[in-house]
Amino acid sequence: MLAQRPQKDDHGFSQATQCLSAFRDELIGAHRRQACTREQLVHLNGVISVVLAGHFPLGDVPWGELDKARDWLKALVEAVEPE
Repeated sequence: MLAQRPQKDDHGFSQATQCLSAFRDELIGAHRRQACTREQLVHLNGVISVVLAGHFPLGDVPWGELDKARDWLKALVEAVEPE
């Protein structure tokens, strides 16, 4: 979605936020079952914050920060759902 670098008001940011929020809901359930850590939830909340900052930036879209957040998300998904 965001890899194509949409404009800041593009639907891609909304869709990414919805997907990340759904993933967070899953992690909250996993945390309640003690299947994930609080630290993992904190990392996901950080990713969501960066995506929201890209959707509503004060200036240019912070693509460098969004690229970093994508890497954080990839590491988190790999930790939560190992192959």
